[in-house]
Amino acid sequence: MVPRFSVVAFDCDGVIFDSRKANELFYNAVLTKMGLEAIRPDQIEVVHMLSVRESLEFLVGKKRLEEAISVARSIDFGLFNRYLKLEPGLKECLSLLKPLYKLAVATNRTTSTHEVLRYFDLHSYFDLIVCALDVPRPKPHADMLERVIWVFNVAPHQVIYVGDSIVDSECAKGSGVFFVAYKNPRIEADLYVNSFDELMKWLKNDVSHVYP
Repeated sequence: MVPRFSVVAFDCDGVIFDSRKANELFYNAVLTKMGLEAIRPDQIEVVHMLSVRESLEFLVGKKRLEEAISVARSIDFGLFNRYLKLEPGLKECLSLLKPLYKLAVATNRTTSTHEVLRYFDLHSYFDLIVCALDVPRPKPHADMLERVIWVFNVAPHQVIYVGDSIVDSECAKGSGVFFVAYKNPRIEADLYVNSFDELMKWLKNDVSHVYP
């Protein structure tokens, strides 16, 4: 059977791993150094989706943005890697998909992207890693997935993007790729899954010989 899809791309935070606790601790470290109050629960949901620059502007405002960026750069995000939780079944999924598809990451993370993937020994699974530093505009703009389409020289409908937030959904819609919502039934998507096992079972219809 010839696959309908050629590329499977993944968001990082909330899909490859649960990063809410690590993000909370990182941004609290920035806010503490700036003499500001700790991040609120409602703010955590917002910064989970945005790039670092956008998150800092959201938290401290435009007037103190450059100061916040400088403080953030002085903090080693690697200190918070141990608070990241790898999503169950991810490595098994990647191992099955790698011989059959090109695999990519498209994330609003910046300088920490490659570091966290290496921390979990995931770097070798991916043929392409696109972060917010690699494109003119972060998600929800379509730039990241358009880069994926261009690099692999495929049509948009040949790409699957797995994400968990509205910015992922809008990025996928803007680029014309097939969007899979991971553990989030509240966003617009072509398919909804709650686990990587569900994703692999669905992909059985795309390439039947993957499975016994």
